[in-house]
Amino acid sequence: MMEVCPGVSSRSLSPLLTNMHLILAGAAISTLFTNVQGQAIAASVAAGPGLALSPSLVGLNNSLGGRLAVGTPWAKPCFSSFNGVPQKPDAAACSFVQQNYFDVHLPRSQAFGAYSATQYETCMATGDQCLLNFMNAADPAAFAPPADCRQGSVPPFYIDVQSSNDVVEAMNFAKNTGTTLVIKNTGHDFKGRSSAPNSLALWMLHMKSMSKSTNFVPDGCKTKGVTAITIGAGVQFADLFAFADQNGLEIVGGTDQTVGAAGGYLQGGGHSSITPSAGMAADRALQFKIVTTDGSVRTANACQNSDLFFALRGGGGGTFGVVMEATVLATPRRTYQIASINWPVGNDAALPKIMAMFVDNATALATEGWGGYLTPSTGSFVITNPNLSLSQAQKSVQSLIDLSTSLGGVSNVTTVGSFLDWFNAFVDNKLTVVQDAVGLPNALTSRLIPQKNHVTAASRAQLTEALLNAINNTIFSQIHLTTPFGFKGTDGKDTSVNPIWRTSLYQIILVNTWLPGDTLAIRQGAFADSTKAVNFLRDITPGSGAYHNEADIHEPNFQDSFWGKNYPKLLAIKNKYDPTHLLDCWHCVGWKGAHQKQFQCYI
Repeated sequence: MMEVCPGVSSRSLSPLLTNMHLILAGAAISTLFTNVQGQAIAASVAAGPGLALSPSLVGLNNSLGGRLAVGTPWAKPCFSSFNGVPQKPDAAACSFVQQNYFDVHLPRSQAFGAYSATQYETCMATGDQCLLNFMNAADPAAFAPPADCRQGSVPPFYIDVQSSNDVVEAMNFAKNTGTTLVIKNTGHDFKGRSSAPNSLALWMLHMKSMSKSTNFVPDGCKTKGVTAITIGAGVQFADLFAFADQNGLEIVGGTDQTVGAAGGYLQGGGHSSITPSAGMAADRALQFKIVTTDGSVRTANACQNSDLFFALRGGGGGTFGVVMEATVLATPRRTYQIASINWPVGNDAALPKIMAMFVDNATALATEGWGGYLTPSTGSFVITNPNLSLSQAQKSVQSLIDLSTSLGGVSNVTTVGSFLDWFNAFVDNKLTVVQDAVGLPNALTSRLIPQKNHVTAASRAQLTEALLNAINNTIFSQIHLTTPFGFKGTDGKDTSVNPIWRTSLYQIILVNTWLPGDTLAIRQGAFADSTKAVNFLRDITPGSGAYHNEADIHEPNFQDSFWGKNYPKLLAIKNKYDPTHLLDCWHCVGWKGAHQKQFQCYI
């Protein structure tokens, strides 16, 4: 049986395939898949509870040993109707979903039908959805009749991947039937690349292997061995950080415990609060094991398939193949100083002063190796540094502490014993900084802010004004002091990360959202408002860009914004390893465009 989180409605198909019918407890899903001739291969059975399966789906399930599974929205157990067909709600499963629905990270990441940004569970364009009220998940109005749970963009079938053969079988099926194939790990995806209507998903979450080597040499290389950790595709940061710490090590990783460390984070570049002192995650990638769309299982490192290795170090996940495992450099555990700088959010005069002081100090902070997060809505700037002693750290941020104190805030500098200690304090809400919320629609934009905008007093004043304008046009914003500006270990030219990362001091994310039941116009307006906010910064940072894992879905000239001069090389690699572009996702390298059916739910 599938390993699933309580409340997730998914089941093995094998006991039900003798009659080539799948019983979905009343579900009727129209035209789940269409083959190359345009004929429905799994059509709705409107009059009854069964869903007919095509010979192709039966064959796929047989090739997987009966492990093809049904994907349904996470909130489905709360509803009395699914895709227009009556069903009996499951009170216990619904209660679990309700208790973990909004801003509870781990259970959401472990449910196939759940996504951190909930608009990608839905069809934004049509309003088809199966959501609870994130403002109050217990609100029965969200699911009381006549409310109907709709499939939305949740893939109706998925494979819980256990081996490379599962991936090869899925690729063959997608080629032979014209089915959209998507790759889902934890669902922590702000661009919707891991969901699509009427698709087949590869669910990578349960690839959980971890191993340490003190003398790792990439296959086929003759280099000196290094300490490294090899992780399966589904390993999440909370487990990886603990594993590394237990071995006296640390790795570069993000500050959400649920993100898959080897997936889109690593393949997209991967920025971190320790990037200023340790580089980006892609800088430390040593080797990948990957299945490409021709069915080959390849090793990619500096000595073999080096072009593919280059692409996987920043070119984006779900694009060049399906990564099964990754090996990353691990370095000795370090002590960190944490500066927690706070100010009262009710004081309208405080934020402009804080932002001006931050902009004045940003170059020095990045150069010295400080990394962390400034959150205007909570009056919080929490940063960490392994390069400085406690007294040096206090001196470094004293001007910010003095300003905070004068505004009525309470600030301090403390020491923790390891990166894991910093991370646990962060995710356990022991610091004033907050994680991005999950379980709500997330119309996100971002911008990388170059150091050159900080050179003169006039440019800093212009930037401060633009930052304040951007912040004032969003409901949530956060500055990430997470670039490798001060890191001297590599210039990053052997990765495909946009070079603008190396000359930028920080990233800012800007977020708007909408409420349950809001109209299409309001949903579109949330994205438009976020675009308006980031345009204050785009206007004064020509030639900069954005992080493609955390970017506007309407990013102009996305190829240059996300990858800069690396894009032509990446496109050539895409065409070499995936010549038919079997793997396609929104604003990915080689994107086929918004007119494709798999993107019909974007707005």
